[in-house]
This record gives sequence, C-alpha cells and structure tokens, in this order.
Amino acid sequence: MPSASNNPALTAMKDIQPPADIGAWPLAYGYWLLLALIIIAVIGLTIILIKHHRHRAAKREALMQLSQLDSTHPQLAIEVNALLKRSAMSYLPRQQVAALDGAAWHTWLQQQVNQFDNNLAQLLDKRYQPQPLTADEALQLKAAAAQWLKQALPLKQQNSRKEEPC
Repeated sequence: MPSASNNPALTAMKDIQPPADIGAWPLAYGYWLLLALIIIAVIGLTIILIKHHRHRAAKREALMQLSQLDSTHPQLAIEVNALLKRSAMSYLPRQQVAALDGAAWHTWLQQQVNQFDNNLAQLLDKRYQPQPLTADEALQLKAAAAQWLKQALPLKQQNSRKEEPC
C-alpha cells in the first residue's frame, strides 16, 4: 500500500483553513436602533430636568431672599408682601397679581395652597401700622411666608375667563 507522503497529489494540498472569527463590528441594525433610542431618551430626560430646574428657580430665589430679610427691620411686613407678589408674578401674568390688595390679596393667597396659615394674612395687614412687628411676630411672618412659598410655588397658569360679546 502506498503511503500518503509518497502521493504527490496529497503533498500539493494545503491544510483546511477555518474562517476568520466573527467580530463585534459592524453592529447589526437593531443595536444601532437601540443605541439611538438610548441617546434620544438621555437627551430628552436632560431637557426635561433642565426645564424643571429653571421653572423652580423663582421659588428657590424667593426662599433665599426671604431667609436673608432682616427680622428686626421696621418694614419687614412690606418687604415680605412685596416678595410674595414678585414671586407670584414670576409664574403668572402681572395683570393677574399686581393689582391684588387687602382682602382680595389674602383670598388669592389662600386659594393657592391647601393649608393656609391665617397668621400670614394677619401679619401682612400690620404692614402699614405705625409700630413695627415684634420679634415674635417677625419670626411668625417669615415662617408663614416660607410655608406659603414652599406649598404654592410654582404656580400654575389659571385660565382667565374672557367675556365674549353677544
């Protein structure tokens, strides 16, 4: 029997070459689609978070300004009232808030929160009295105003009803 090494046809043959390993690239279309969806979701979430942060900026600023008010200042009630109006006008049109005063202002403040501290209205009414607030009243006013700011802001746009001509 002839040996395989003596056969000239077998010596001319090359060894079996396995195919190259399958790599990860290029990615299949499904992976590109998944990657695009993830990128869109991250961008969308970032935009929503930025808008949310900016929308609450007036609330943060109002609370910071309230904490910086001097409790011994004789016109503290006037300053707190102005701060509440400015913070409300940050979220609503000026016409809707600026003209409010007295009982209408107190009613409006009360409508914006679930639990209204009546001390806020009573202490704001003392803003034009000749004697300044006592130290205890000043602390109560600042606490009531901070509670209102935390609960009410950011205010939601209220649809004002327009009378239609007949």
